[in-house]
Amino acid sequence: MNNAMTINRVRRYPGLAATGRCTCCRRGMVFILGVLAAATAGAMTPHLPPAGRQAVILEIDDYAEALEAARINQAMLLVSIEPAPHRQDDDPVARQLAQPPLRNRFTATGVSWVFCRLGMEEGGRELVRATSLQELRRGPGICVIDQTPGRWQGRVVTAMPRTPGKYYRFRETDLELLPALPRGSLTQRSLILAVRRHPERPQSTYGSCDQALATAAAAHSAHQASLMRQGHHGWEQRSRRLAGGRGGASEVCAESWPHQDLLDSCVDCVACWRQSAGHWQAVSSPQSAYGYDIRRGGNGIWYATGIFIR
Repeated sequence: MNNAMTINRVRRYPGLAATGRCTCCRRGMVFILGVLAAATAGAMTPHLPPAGRQAVILEIDDYAEALEAARINQAMLLVSIEPAPHRQDDDPVARQLAQPPLRNRFTATGVSWVFCRLGMEEGGRELVRATSLQELRRGPGICVIDQTPGRWQGRVVTAMPRTPGKYYRFRETDLELLPALPRGSLTQRSLILAVRRHPERPQSTYGSCDQALATAAAAHSAHQASLMRQGHHGWEQRSRRLAGGRGGASEVCAESWPHQDLLDSCVDCVACWRQSAGHWQAVSSPQSAYGYDIRRGGNGIWYATGIFIR
């Protein structure tokens, strides 16, 4: 008999609609912003230490220059768009990013970072109007563009709006979780962030973020979105392949209320898992390997998947 544990399906919230045409959400957002596309000459770009040396943080408060510096130096670019028209010394996010303990968290990842602060009238307003940053709710917030080598290079991989939503409301402690998020797409990292920020500190994301499991979670979320129906479709066959002799595999699924944005839906799905003892056992327990992802269907509902190896 298959030794993989199948978690029972989470029930839909009462009254939740499940009709409509499917469209699958993008895996990662390509960061293309014509309004601020002016290139900075390479000779003027500060250079970070070569790979393998100590990671550092550069602070460049000109967006085009910061983007170019991150690209040339294969670094992560963190853009903090602040609510005031111009950069303010007393902005709470700016103060936090200046604190040595948090900066040490960023450099401890072994990857160099470029920090860029923008007021709303210093280019921030143009940025948040871009399709690539729609998850910032057209207001101030933090985004991360991955400029390190690999499949996510040039893509927006984190978006933390400072405008409150239905379920996701930015907390300064979210910044403390940001440096340790694993490499991945915007949808993957957003769902992992939602798990890690839960007040009960579930442990499933502190094992190895496994690429095969992450790919499988993305595929199953897309499958649910295409059907516009939540479930563990084909799990018995999928679990045997995913376990691969590594021990029991388990899966959790959830769906959001319709017509919510990404982070609201991620927080919503984690709250849904919390309502099920079986699901929460898998999400809250230490796992040796995990993968998470989420996709939106044409009915406006987001479908989340977590897959684990004990």
